[in-house]
Amino acid sequence: MDILYEYEPLFLKEQPILIQRFIQHNSCGRVHWHEAIEMLYFTQGRAVTSCNLQEYTIKKGEILLVNGNELHTAIISQVDSVYYCLQFDPSLIHNLVGNDYLLFQNIIRDENCNKVLDELVKTSHEKKDYKNRIKTKRLSLELFSLLAEHHVKEILDEETYEKQFKKLNTYNSIVKYLDKHYAEDLNINLLAQHFHMSSSYFAHFFKKHAQKSVIEYLNELRITYAKQYLEKEEASIGEIATRVGFSDINYFSRKFKTVAGVTPTEYRKSFQ
Repeated sequence: MDILYEYEPLFLKEQPILIQRFIQHNSCGRVHWHEAIEMLYFTQGRAVTSCNLQEYTIKKGEILLVNGNELHTAIISQVDSVYYCLQFDPSLIHNLVGNDYLLFQNIIRDENCNKVLDELVKTSHEKKDYKNRIKTKRLSLELFSLLAEHHVKEILDEETYEKQFKKLNTYNSIVKYLDKHYAEDLNINLLAQHFHMSSSYFAHFFKKHAQKSVIEYLNELRITYAKQYLEKEEASIGEIATRVGFSDINYFSRKFKTVAGVTPTEYRKSFQ
């Protein structure tokens, strides 16, 4: 069940954009990051994915936008989904805004953006000549113009962006460690000591990146693994609670219902 949090190089040197189509596709849910800006554009059904460790259900007509260097997964689960994955060379937009780096909202609901994406998808089926390359770049710039006008969540200068990039490696190491040791008796003091930080700085650092406390994240991670055991195994609820790091079955049940919306028993029944 080991989830990989790793850097994924993308090869966009010969073209500023890569477009792929996926039909009813479930990936392994591997968490990764890369410099490229990525968009998942859904044209049918719905699917569950995550960005910055926040889970999203994406439906037809919606876009999940992953900024460069943001932790995200591919599709975790899907229902009759058809979507396009578009990966853009980040220099395409950065070259136009000088030393500023634009960070966009992760969820985009915008009919005008959808129209441009539909045109971009069409270019991927056309003859690859100079006219096609010019059209692709024009549409890409039109798309980012719309995003820059309506969907910017943050603007960073070059120095801040570089610092954020370096901090991602540290954050990446923390989530890898949590994924490997989630079933152990962990607390902020032990984690801070392992990563050579003060407890207060570690708590602040993690919450700033994950948008939740490390304990909240750890409990949600444990529940995620508990779901997998409940779906596939006949072990008792108490045994599964212990296996994922909860010493109190009542506390486990309360946390499970908070995260999943149902009790562990109800969740298991839904898969039987």
